[in-house]
Amino acid sequence: MTRYDLAQRLVEARRQHRPIVAPPPDSLPPDAASAYAIQQAVIVGLGESTGAWKIGAKSPGGATSGAPIPASLVVPSPARLAHDGFFRVLVELEIAFRFDATIEPRAQAYARDEVLSKLGAVLPAIEIVDSRFAEWPNVAPLAQLADAQNNGALITGHPAVYASLARGFDFVSPELELSFNGRSLIPEMTGNPAGDPRELLVWFVNHCAAMGITIERDWTLTTGSYVGAHKIDEPGIVRGHIDGLGEVEIELT
Repeated sequence: MTRYDLAQRLVEARRQHRPIVAPPPDSLPPDAASAYAIQQAVIVGLGESTGAWKIGAKSPGGATSGAPIPASLVVPSPARLAHDGFFRVLVELEIAFRFDATIEPRAQAYARDEVLSKLGAVLPAIEIVDSRFAEWPNVAPLAQLADAQNNGALITGHPAVYASLARGFDFVSPELELSFNGRSLIPEMTGNPAGDPRELLVWFVNHCAAMGITIERDWTLTTGSYVGAHKIDEPGIVRGHIDGLGEVEIELT
């Protein structure tokens, strides 16, 4: 099998709502470049456009990865989604960004200051984590990367002007709340494992440049959970709040 076989299976898993069971080892991506190629092939195979990206790292300055999210899975808050429309539902509370202009690929690397100068909006978001693999989370990391890095959907709150928050907002440890049916899901310790999530955007811009991808100004770029991932096993209402940014809500039916 080839990486394109896996891309087709991922497309079929989404369309037919049927998980991939025990994929043959030779169908899995051998390296990150192959996983990123599969991501793009899945978007094309679905007949979708990109509406967002998820980006993350496990530590400040650590290895960063990302994945495109189909536009149909980027939903404004308050959202109403079927719980059984996913294979599983885990929720994460995140901070997301949008640039104020398109960013074209180029040979010269984009510098940090240049990237941050292009930020236009910041907003609260809840990511639904899901996987098209039946054995998840016992799936090879590169296979998870190929499968949109386990994205199920992204629910976006109201955008605020980045320039008005840039100096006073605590991007590392903001005050926040996440609840399900009124029960708090906030762990004892909160914070983005990558530290300041804006640093991830520098990697993202240069990653897209290397792949020849133009970054659209309406893309939402979500940057990792401040509260870990919380499994939701039944219908109900998930509410998130980040002080200074506002609310984001999902009703899972």
